[in-house]
Amino acid sequence: MPDKHLYAEDFLEQHKVEEINVVALYHDGKFEELDSVIICKDSNGRTTAIFGDDNWDCFPFSRKKVLNNLSFIDLPETSELMRELKLLSYGWLFNKSPKKIKATSFSGIRGRVSSIKIAYRFLAENRYTSLKALSKPTVWEAFKEYLTNNEYAKETLMHCFVAINKVIEYATWHKIPLGFTRKLESQKLAHDLNSIEQQQTFVIPERLCDAIYGKAISLIEEASPYQELIAKTENALQDNYIEAKRILDDKIKNGSTFAFMLSNGKIDSRKYLTAISDNQPRDLKDIIAPLAQKLPNIPLKHGKDFQRYLGQLITSSYIVCGGFSGMRDSELDKLTPNSYYKDSFEGRDYHMLQSHTFKLREKRETWVTASSSKTAIKLMGVLTERWRQETKYPSEKYANSIWLNQIYRSIPPVLITGWNQRLMRFCTHFNFIVTESYFQECLDSNPNSQEKIRKIVKVGKPWPLKTHQFRRTLAFYCIKNRFGTLVALKQQFKHIYLAMTEWYTNGGKMARLMGLIVDENVRRLLNDINTETTANKIFKQWHSDEKLSGTHGKAIIKMRGDVPTIYSSWDVIYKAVKDGKLTLHGSLHSYCKSGYDCDMDGVVMPQFCVDCGSGSSIIDEQQAKWWQKKHRSLVAYMELGENISVSERSHYITQVRAAENVMKDFDMEFTPFEAELKVIEL
Repeated sequence: MPDKHLYAEDFLEQHKVEEINVVALYHDGKFEELDSVIICKDSNGRTTAIFGDDNWDCFPFSRKKVLNNLSFIDLPETSELMRELKLLSYGWLFNKSPKKIKATSFSGIRGRVSSIKIAYRFLAENRYTSLKALSKPTVWEAFKEYLTNNEYAKETLMHCFVAINKVIEYATWHKIPLGFTRKLESQKLAHDLNSIEQQQTFVIPERLCDAIYGKAISLIEEASPYQELIAKTENALQDNYIEAKRILDDKIKNGSTFAFMLSNGKIDSRKYLTAISDNQPRDLKDIIAPLAQKLPNIPLKHGKDFQRYLGQLITSSYIVCGGFSGMRDSELDKLTPNSYYKDSFEGRDYHMLQSHTFKLREKRETWVTASSSKTAIKLMGVLTERWRQETKYPSEKYANSIWLNQIYRSIPPVLITGWNQRLMRFCTHFNFIVTESYFQECLDSNPNSQEKIRKIVKVGKPWPLKTHQFRRTLAFYCIKNRFGTLVALKQQFKHIYLAMTEWYTNGGKMARLMGLIVDENVRRLLNDINTETTANKIFKQWHSDEKLSGTHGKAIIKMRGDVPTIYSSWDVIYKAVKDGKLTLHGSLHSYCKSGYDCDMDGVVMPQFCVDCGSGSSIIDEQQAKWWQKKHRSLVAYMELGENISVSERSHYITQVRAAENVMKDFDMEFTPFEAELKVIEL
C-alpha cells in the first residue's frame, strides 16, 4: 500500500483512509465532492481532516508532540492556488509517485509543503492562479528577484527548488500542465541567488557557557534535597484547585448564580476560572510556606513564583542533560526516570544516559555525560511523577518522558515543545547578557556563522540560547581543550560520517592553536618522550613472556626465540622508531604496527583488528580486558530480546566471536555465546 508508512502497526484496517481519485475530481471541477474527501482518521475512526480544510490535522500519521499538521492558511483569498497546493500535498502524503519510490516520512512531507509555499506566496501576491506561471521566463525572473529581496538563506532556497522539482516529478499523476521542460538545478540556482555559505549553530562563549551551565547545576543541586517537598507542594496546589472547582460546581448545582453565567446559558470561561480561584479552600501562601522556609534564597511568595521556580528547575535539568551529552533535541525528548546509569571500566566510573535515536531508523543508544545528569534525571523523575500518570503521550516513543509541564491548573500536563523560548527566558531571567568580549569571542569561535552572528547576537541583550547550541558547544570545546578525539565525538553524536563531526567542531582546532605558545625545546622533549614510550612498548612485546593476541601479536610470540635484527635490542628499536622505520599506534582494543598506512576499518568495526588482514594488529592483556567487557555487554544486550535487525545481529555476533578469540588467547574464563537459530518453514 502506498500509505502504509503513515500508520502505526496496530492501526485498525477499517479506520484507514479509502483511496479516492482526487485528480479526476480536481480536473472535472467537482470541488464540493473533492472538498469532502477524507484525508485522515484517528485510531477510533474519527475524521480529523478533509480536503476542504485549511489546516489538515494529521496527528494519527505523525504521532509527534508538535508539527502534526499541513497548513494552507497562508493562501486565504486564493482558492485556486490553495486547491492546487492541496492536490500536490495529497499526492506527496499518499506517495503517488510515478517512480514508485520509497515513501517520504510525514515530517519530510510537511517540510516540503512549507518550502513550496514560498513559491505559492509569490504567486498569490502577483495574482497568478497556478504554479505553471513560473515556467514563463518573465515570471521566473520576477520570482528570483522576489527570493533575493526577501533574503532567503541558501538552504531555504534549495529546499524550495527541490519541492518544485517534486511537483515536476509527479506531473504524470496530477496532470497539471506545468510548462517546465526539465527539472531545476536546485543547488546552482540557490548559490546564484545567495552565495553566503551555510551559517552554523553558535558555540556559546566560554565564560558565558560556564555561567549558564553553572547556574543550571546550582539550581538542581540546591533543589535536590527538597525534591519530595517540591513535588508535594505542586500536588497540593493542584489538589487545592480541583477541590475549588468541585466546590464551585456544587454551588451551581444547588442554584447559586454567578457573574460568569451568561443569559444565553453559556459560561464566560475567564470569569469562571477566576471564580474557581476565589473558592480555593487553602491559601496558596500557606501551601508554599514550608518550601519557602527551606529555600530562603528563592523568591516563593505566591503561586506564580512557585510555577516560575518549577519551570526553572525543568529548564536547568534540560540544560545539564543536553549540555554534557550533546544529544539531539529528539533524543533528549525520550529521556525517562530510568535513563541514567553508571558504568565502570578499569576502575573508572562513567556516567551514562540511555535514550533512542531516530537518524536512519529508531534504535536504542547510550551517551556519556557528567555526574550532574544523575541529579537532574532523579529530580525530574520525582517532580513529574504525577504528571507522567496524567499525560496523554502522542505515541509510545514518548512514554514516561520526564519533560512535562502543567501550564494551567485546568488543563492536564503536556510534553514541553517550546524549548528555545524556555532557554531564552532562562537567559533573560538570570541576566546572561552579551558583552563586547563575548560578541568578539563568538565571532572568533564561529568562522562559519559571521553573517548570522551579526544578525542575531546583540551586545547588551540576553544570549540567544538554542537547543542545538549544546551539541555544537560540546564538540567545539572537546577539540579545543583536547577532551576527546573526532572518532570519540562521532560515536557520542551518533554520526554516520566523520565529516559531519568535523563540521560540528569547526573553529575548535584554531582556537586551540591560538592559545598555544610554541616552545621548540618543549616540542623536542615531547617527541623524545613519545619515541621512548613507543620503544619501551615494542621492546616489552618482543623481550618478555607476556601473552599477546592479534595477527602480529601471535607472530611475535612465535618469533621470540629468533628475534629479527630490528627488534634485537632496545637501542636498535629506539633508533628505528626515531627514524620512522617502526611505528605503533594504539586504541582501546588493539595496537597497530602499520600506523597511518592502516585502512582504519577497526575504528568503526574493531573486530577486523583481531584477525587483521594486513597482519599488523597486536593485543595485550589490558586490551583483552576491553574485549572481555565488550563480550559481556553485547551478549547481555542481545539477550534482552530487543527488536534487533538481522544485519545488526550479524554485526554484534562477529564482534562477540572476535572477543571470544581474544579471550581464548589470554585464557580468560567466559561462556561462549550461542546464537539463536530460527527455523523457517517453507
